[in-house]
Amino acid sequence: MTNIAFDTTVLSHFASAGRLDELKALTAGEDCILLGEVRVELVKGVADHPSLGGISADPWLHPVELELKELAAFASYKGELGGGPGRNNGEAAVLAWVSVNGGIAIIDEEVGRNIGLRDGIEVHGSLWLVIRGLKNKLLDRATAEGIIDDLISTGMRLPVTSGADLFAWAYGQGLLP
Repeated sequence: MTNIAFDTTVLSHFASAGRLDELKALTAGEDCILLGEVRVELVKGVADHPSLGGISADPWLHPVELELKELAAFASYKGELGGGPGRNNGEAAVLAWVSVNGGIAIIDEEVGRNIGLRDGIEVHGSLWLVIRGLKNKLLDRATAEGIIDDLISTGMRLPVTSGADLFAWAYGQGLLP
């Protein structure tokens, strides 16, 4: 079983798009980690986005708090990501936790992904999860494209402009043969 730690952006946009069931299916059999810093960011967003309200209590997400061994890494990543006391805490926590415990960090912001890759952390974005689901026959093409269109409709910034662009992007990234 692989640990998968989610940044706030992934969970909030899948929830806002009404696609949490698909996200659960894409990560079935994995230990899905919800870090305390991500939970706090989700709770802050509930007033504007009520769909975020139930994520923290969803049993498919394993709540985890940073421990002493992860705190030094968190401080380092937080310093690098910046943004003051209330920004980028989720990304920093995900990077710190995965750097110590292993697994996969799911982060859609390019800066966070690049920092993780530089440090040898396996880090991917939401599109990778969708393509992995397609390759594992958990999704068909129409569903995969629909998920991407729904994520984009929530304002999520992705490296594609529509679901129809997903496959060209995936081939260009070497994710599909």
